[in-house]
Amino acid sequence: MGLPSPIFSDSSPENHKSLLDYILSNSPIVLFSADETGLMNFASGKALDMLGLDSSAFIGTNFVQHQWNAEIREEDGTVRSLEQTEALKLVLSGREISAETVFLGRHFAVRISPAMGEDGKVKGLVGVSLDITDRKIAEDILEKRTVDFQTLIGVLPVVVFSISPEGRIILADGKGLERLKINPKEVVGKTIFERAQNQPEVLEAFSQALKGEESIYHTEINGLLLETRMYPRLSRSGRIQEILGIVYDISDRMEYEKKIKQNEEKYRSLFQNNPQIMFVFDRSSLQILAVNRTAILAYGYSEEEFIGKSIADLRPEEDRPHLFEAIRNLKEGLNSFPEMRHLKKDGDMMYLDIVSSPIRFQNTDAVLVSGTDVSERVRVTRENRFNLEVISQVNDAIIALDGDMNVTYCNDYAAKMYEVDAGECLGKHYTTLFKEDWISEENYQAAMQDWENLGASKRELIHTLRSGKKITIESNFKKINAEGYLVPGLIMVNRDISEKIESRRSLEEALQGLAKTNKELEQFAYIASHDLQEPLRTIASYLQLLERKFSEEIKPEMREFIQVSVEAAKRQQGLIESLLSYSRIGSDSVKKSKGDANRILDEVRKDLSSVIQETNTDLVLEGPFPEVYADQDQIRRLFSNLISNGIKFRSPNRDPEIHIKVKHVPGANVFSVSDNGIGMDSKYFDRIFIIFQKLHTRSEYPGTGIGLSICKKIVENHGGKIWVQSSPGHGSEFFFTLPEV
Repeated sequence: MGLPSPIFSDSSPENHKSLLDYILSNSPIVLFSADETGLMNFASGKALDMLGLDSSAFIGTNFVQHQWNAEIREEDGTVRSLEQTEALKLVLSGREISAETVFLGRHFAVRISPAMGEDGKVKGLVGVSLDITDRKIAEDILEKRTVDFQTLIGVLPVVVFSISPEGRIILADGKGLERLKINPKEVVGKTIFERAQNQPEVLEAFSQALKGEESIYHTEINGLLLETRMYPRLSRSGRIQEILGIVYDISDRMEYEKKIKQNEEKYRSLFQNNPQIMFVFDRSSLQILAVNRTAILAYGYSEEEFIGKSIADLRPEEDRPHLFEAIRNLKEGLNSFPEMRHLKKDGDMMYLDIVSSPIRFQNTDAVLVSGTDVSERVRVTRENRFNLEVISQVNDAIIALDGDMNVTYCNDYAAKMYEVDAGECLGKHYTTLFKEDWISEENYQAAMQDWENLGASKRELIHTLRSGKKITIESNFKKINAEGYLVPGLIMVNRDISEKIESRRSLEEALQGLAKTNKELEQFAYIASHDLQEPLRTIASYLQLLERKFSEEIKPEMREFIQVSVEAAKRQQGLIESLLSYSRIGSDSVKKSKGDANRILDEVRKDLSSVIQETNTDLVLEGPFPEVYADQDQIRRLFSNLISNGIKFRSPNRDPEIHIKVKHVPGANVFSVSDNGIGMDSKYFDRIFIIFQKLHTRSEYPGTGIGLSICKKIVENHGGKIWVQSSPGHGSEFFFTLPEV
């Protein structure tokens, strides 16, 4: 504590004056006095400064000259106005008065007392005015608020109440009492314990409020759902003075909340069960806040994995800058983004048509995303684009027509072939490109029959261009469904075969000439062979006859000459017979039919049984063998020649072994005939199939050298080929192909 102020510790008269000066200088008061005529002789105080005045404005003036509005409270409690003259008279009559005045716009509490002389008579007056402007303003505000509050509770459907700490209801007011059909007189004065019968929640809330806590409970009265809140009102010392409460009718609110909840459930169900991919993400953090079942199935994430994931994680890294820019530039309403690339959990890509809308979700700025998986559309579009690009490069005229036979598509080659600009023919009737001329009535009728029965046809036609030029084309045309038309459209693929027709004509002429030549050659070979054999038979016969008839007279040397001549004639006759046989195996002589290769080989085995036994040959048929569509006799001869060839060229050091096998390849069967004979050098692989070509002398291996030539001709007659693999001393393996049945 510091030393006491000398002003308050000194009780001398001088100190009293100093104390008075201190009060006048620091308190919002005015101290004044006047004589019995009302002439003011003193005025001082800080309140004069607050009014912007000094003492000279009052000293020497009369008390009644100053305008004021004053009110005085009578002994019976009534309040009336008090004028200056009456106030002066009352004070001079010895009465002390207290009033509130308004002076120069400020409020003062005034106390005026009679000033008594030494003789006990009233000599004038002395007064003090306290500036209470701030207090009056506060009172006015409080009064206004009180009125407003009373107005509100008189209008709003609420009930306000006050309960003493002992539980007695002090106040019950408000428009809500009318709705509850409760008379406040029936409530005020009662205890809360009386009112809360069979309502433990009321007493529990009251008990909670007595502990200094706000409490809330719900009840139902007269069919109305009510929410009651209780608040403790504390004194400055912290003691509970009363419990204040307010009762709300929340029936409408609860109904509204119920509808909101139902709507929320409905929209949540629509969101969850929507066939569209849907999710919501925070616009700032980009974290996903909600996701529906369709999105879960489409992306492959669980709901737990989705929530909290960044929307950027669903996009390829190179697409993310575009994503961030799009989010920044989102406008209110719908924002569309077609064919956006999105990543699934397994890394696969899918394409979505996205519609995004800014929304408020969970009290944050968010974006609702709705997506449609268009991956298949993108794939088909790209394929179509690729196909159109491919079609545009095809060297055939491709033209599509709608149900009215107007051109809806033609590739670049079509424009070139029909001598028009690209795109010029679109939307126009096809006759602006060309006019067709059917080669014959039969050709036209056949095309129309195909069109009706098959919906497609392939025919050769003559197209006349706008220039008058005629081209021969091969047209493949097929019905197509033309959208919006009852009749079908068509697509045609036209190929200019003018040169092909000319080449075909030349080829047909050459083939006819070749066929004629071959026929003539076959006839010549047959006739020549027959005519050549006759003199050879005559020569051989007469030589043999000469040898028998003059056998005793012929010298040994002459006999040798005759024998050489006869053998030469017979050998020549064998060559002619081989030539005749070769000429007979022509393509015209082939008579194909289905046959069993197993049966054919069994018959060949029987035909060669004698030579097989004589040579101790082991013939192994590694079947089963397939059916063949071939000339059965020629195939039988083919196998017979190859087996005989293997026996003929056997090794002198071992018994012959011949294996026949078959292997299937796409579109054909490959037969093989292998032996363990003497083999051959690879340089002879082509030579052995040429007619009359032999690798050995007649003394070593007799024969004309025509057997493998016949094999080659038989295989070629059936559209196959024949070849050999061999090495000297290790045998040979002949292969040939026949088309599969």
